[in-house]
Amino acid sequence: MSRLGHQGGMALISWLVTLCVVGTLVLMVIRLAPVYIEAYEIGSILQSMASDSQLGNPTRREVWETFKKRLDINDIKYIVRSDLAMNEVAGGLQLIVAYQARVHLLGNLDAVASFRKEAVIRK
Repeated sequence: MSRLGHQGGMALISWLVTLCVVGTLVLMVIRLAPVYIEAYEIGSILQSMASDSQLGNPTRREVWETFKKRLDINDIKYIVRSDLAMNEVAGGLQLIVAYQARVHLLGNLDAVASFRKEAVIRK
């Protein structure tokens, strides 16, 4: 009464395909996680600058110097001066950090993530 041809589990090829897919996803998470952690830190820096009472009425140069010091403290090296825009708005100075991060995944495949973080320093 046994059924001939009944399979009890996945074949070897099915396991290999599954492992390749899972391995690729794990690789992507490992490579992209630092990029998103860095973006979170940049947003945190902007928010801390917006709530800092010592930055009452800063010049653009003072804002850049303070921002650069906080980037150095957090070991963020890929933000340059042109990534930070400062606009006068009612009641303060709006800071906008817009940048792209490129991460090598494997072979000739790269991932590009675009980020935009904003904060307003009140006068």
